Amino acid sequence: MSSLVIRPGLPGDHDGWLDAALASWLDAYQVLLPAEEVANAPVMLETAWNKRSGELRLAILDGDVAGFYSLGNAAKPDEANYLWHLYVDPRFQRRGVGRALHDAALGEIASRGFTAAWLDVIRQNDKARAFYAALGWRVTGSDTADGYDLVVMERDI
Repeated sequence: MSSLVIRPGLPGDHDGWLDAALASWLDAYQVLLPAEEVANAPVMLETAWNKRSGELRLAILDGDVAGFYSLGNAAKPDEANYLWHLYVDPRFQRRGVGRALHDAALGEIASRGFTAAWLDVIRQNDKARAFYAALGWRVTGSDTADGYDLVVMERDI
């Protein structure tokens, strides 16, 4: 029987997180983004770890980092209920990891006092949009932050 735990990231999780983050990021974006951005993914993810490792919540499945999420800054009202990242390593997809991460993220947002959450996703990322729609998220707008064509989604908690 598999054991899934969601917990904060720890310094010793770096290598496992980086492997899972790169695999999941490439799974999502390799065909959607320019080649130079894909080539820069390891550096971008290393920077993300260095900046946000204390804010990451990891899904550990049978001892392996299977996925993760992070939220917006709890001290900023316009970001505190923002689901910033939710990724699952392709090796662990379709095993309930994404749903468990999602539920934990919404629980954390609720603990911050919010009754709704929001996220954005690249418009062409059909897989992510379908995942969120199946979990009750609705499209509420669009954005072009950092040159990306984004769909904004919201969900009541």
